[in-house]
This record gives sequence, C-alpha cells and structure tokens, in this order.
Amino acid sequence: MKKCLASRYIKKTDLQPEENERILQDLFAFNSMKRTSFLWQRQGRKFLKDDGKELSHQLKLKEVFACNDYFANSARMTTAGMIKSGQELAKLYIEDAKEDIKAIRKVLRKKKNYRKKLLKIKESIIKYTKDTKKPLKGSANIQYQKDGSVTVQFFQKVWTYETLYLFEHQWLDRKLRQLKTQIAKMEHKLKRLEIRQQRLKDHPLKVRFGGKKLTKNRMIPERHRALEKRRNKRMMISGRKDCQYGNFVFHYDIETKTLEYRSMTDWDGARICFPNVTFPYGQEWIETWLQERKGAIAWEIIDCGNAWQIRCILTKEAEDMNGYYGDGAIGIDINYDHIAMTETDQSGNLLHHEVMRYDMEGKRSGQIKHQISEALEKVFEYADQQHKPITAENIKSIQRKKFYDKHRKRHRHISMFASHCIQELLISKAVKHHIGVKFVHPAYTSKAGKMRYLRRYGLSVHEAAALCITRRGQGFKESIPSYLKPYLKDEKVRALIPQQWGSLTKLINKVTTQDLLTYQDPVLHRN
Repeated sequence: MKKCLASRYIKKTDLQPEENERILQDLFAFNSMKRTSFLWQRQGRKFLKDDGKELSHQLKLKEVFACNDYFANSARMTTAGMIKSGQELAKLYIEDAKEDIKAIRKVLRKKKNYRKKLLKIKESIIKYTKDTKKPLKGSANIQYQKDGSVTVQFFQKVWTYETLYLFEHQWLDRKLRQLKTQIAKMEHKLKRLEIRQQRLKDHPLKVRFGGKKLTKNRMIPERHRALEKRRNKRMMISGRKDCQYGNFVFHYDIETKTLEYRSMTDWDGARICFPNVTFPYGQEWIETWLQERKGAIAWEIIDCGNAWQIRCILTKEAEDMNGYYGDGAIGIDINYDHIAMTETDQSGNLLHHEVMRYDMEGKRSGQIKHQISEALEKVFEYADQQHKPITAENIKSIQRKKFYDKHRKRHRHISMFASHCIQELLISKAVKHHIGVKFVHPAYTSKAGKMRYLRRYGLSVHEAAALCITRRGQGFKESIPSYLKPYLKDEKVRALIPQQWGSLTKLINKVTTQDLLTYQDPVLHRN
C-alpha cells in the first residue's frame, strides 16, 4: 500500500534567501503548468507538430514552460488524477441522489395514501352531519365511541375528543394541512434532486484552485495575495524506477539527512540542500527503500509560511502478517460513537469484552479521524499483546439507508459515519502492527448476538454483535436458537441461516434488551 510520510518542519532561515526565492519561483511555475494542463485536458485540446503529427500535452507543456520532462510529466499526471477523482466523486453523488430519490418516493407514496384515507374520513363526517343514518368511516387508530367521543391512538399515546366536531377541527383538519405541506415540500425536494442528478451527468464538477472561499468571496482583505499563495503552495514530483535514488529531481542522503533538490528554473545550477530532513514516522522505511533501491519515490515540497515541509510517497510492501485464527481472534463492531471489541478463544468462546468511546458531535473531519484513530490504536495494541488477528465488518457492504420525516437523529448519524476513513485506518494500522485484518459481511450479526449472547454473557447489543463478527471470522455460524424455531415459516425451515434470521427480524425487533435481561424461565421460577 502507498504511504505518505511527512517530515519535520525546515525553517526558511536555515536556507539562503536566494534558495528560498528559487523554490518559490519553481512552485509558481509548476502550479501554472498544472492549471494549464488541467484546462487543456478538460477541454480536450489537441496540438499538432509542423509535419502534421499530433503533439502530446507533456511535450507541449515542456515547450511552453521551457522545463524538462520530470516537471511537465508530474504536472500532467497530477491534473489527470484530479480529473479522474472528480469523475469518481460525481458518480458517488449520482448514486447518493438515486438513493435519496428512491427513499423520498417511497415515503411520498405512503403520505399520499394516508392523506386519501383521511379525506375519505372527512367526507364521511360531512355526510354524517347532513344525515345521521350515513355510516362514519374510521381506521385502525381512529375509533368512534358509543358516547359520541372519538379516540385517536398512535403506539402508546391516546387522544380523546369529546365530540365529532372537536375531532374534525382540532385533529383531522390540522393533520390534513400538515400532510399537504409535507407532500409539497417533498415533491419540491424530489424535483431539485432530479435536476441535480441530471446536472451531474451532463456537466463535470468544478475545480477551484485555491479553494472556494477565496475564489468567491471578494470582501476578504488582500484576497489576491492570499489566493496566489494558496494556489502555489505545493509541488509534487513523481519518481522513476530507472533512477538510482528513485527520483531524478530529489536525492536524499541517508547519512547526513539532507535532501538535494534540482531547481526547475535553474536545472544546471547549484543544487538546493534542505538540512536535517527527518521523518518522525517511517524514517526506517525510507532508508531501507533507498538502500535496497526498490523503485520509484515521489517527493513533495509544501510552503508552510516561515518553513518548508517535505513529504515522501512510497509503496510499502506487505510484511508478514499475523493471520492465524486457530488460537482465537479479536472482533470489533464499529458504531457512530464507540467501537465494541470482543476476544474469543480457539472454540469461539468469549474471553474479554470492552468498549472504546469517542464523540463526533461538533467536531471537524480531522478531529473525528484523530479520535477514531486513537480508539483503533487501543484495539491493535490489545491484539498485539494477545498475538491474535482482528475481524471487522465490511463497511462497504452496509447500505446507507435514507430516512425522512422520522429517525432524523439516526439519519444524521449515518451521514456523519466515516466509513471510508475507518476502513483506511484499519488497513494502515494492520500494516503498522503486522496484524492481519479480515473483513466479513455484517448481515444479522446484531440480531443473532442479541438473541444468543446478550443474556448469556451480560453484553450490550453492540458487544454481542462484535462477538458474532469474531466468530464469523473464525468460520463459525450462528444457528437459530431452539426457542425461536417454532416462529419460522414453513418455507424457511430448510432455508439458509441468513434467510432464517431475516424472516425473524420483525419478531426480534419487538424484543427489548430489558426483556431479555429480566426474563425468567416459567418452569424454574414458579411461585
């Protein structure tokens, strides 16, 4: 896997003023070349030589900016990556819009049907007031009593209206107005989503060099100077396999810890040396890579105001990973605000369980990633002590369901769930600690853990799900308990185990955790 290693800051005062000026000129020229290449590739421009043959973008950039192949090729590859990432991001936005449209249409259909039922009840009340012999139309939650009162029930709440007039004007008319407003808003949102989806298909996403805030807001003081500094902040040069040190532009000396850089604007001149370039994380990887000459290395220069930062991008080879599940394993269930961890032995029996908590509310993306990283670090340290591999749920297989008009808190939690970030951290920490990570499908792990292990071990629902994930990684299956088999339908008796758990989902959802923990066997606990 590819690793990006950041060095400690190098003060600009450690370099000569003319060297700093040359680096700034190179940053400006490289980023100008990158923006030009982006424009050419986005517009699909083609260039011709004098003899009529096609001229590549790389050679055209080399000709226009008077630089060598290393800088022109790096600028072209960087812009090609930006365009490709924008296309992939547009695909994700289109899929997200499809899910939104599907969920809104489903809820919209239900609301329209419910409004039709209430309108029929309204018509029956109007007919009844004109002729008392006409029947009143009700529903499952609206009941007409003999004393003339009307009761409306939703779950455990019951509202009683003394007369039909009060029910009509205090509840029915109000509910019809609410439904009409909700339907109009949802239809408007559906139309906007369809327009957005079509716009994403027809037009590519915009790229704002320097950030959206600086390019759009013209009231920021010294905007042009800040925008120019933001646009020309970094330069990344790709490596070459045929080079002795992995890169023709940069040369890192392992003994003196200096990085030599050949300037783009003064290629044949004196080389610029960055002194004391050390990497707090991954220094040994870079030294081993350069000593063994394993391949190409990309280097990046970043302007941090009064200092420079160097970043090294290399491909970290997978080392010997502990992937033996015969002595047990450690499983994790990842949730919105915590990670539930369980440990099992070779037979799949529970040995240890623990919960690592973190808080996402009001945090930025970097803070959320740091908190999740700290929680996962504790899991990997424990796995390293026990010498056991880790089993996690395959987050990609979890469908991001959309909820409207209800479960708003849950909808927000699903939107904030950093699924891709968590999976990247798991793979990265597995390479760091040399611990194998297996991803399993999390289907019905919560249901199976709730009914099989919650009461037996006194676990929470998430810890029970983590136990099922651990056992699934070891190759065990969670069969249906004997006391639930009578509730299976005839066609599901011989079905696969996941299908059996799926048929019992509605029944299991009605059972609360308190019911399971306070349950007493009527045979063993008789009065």
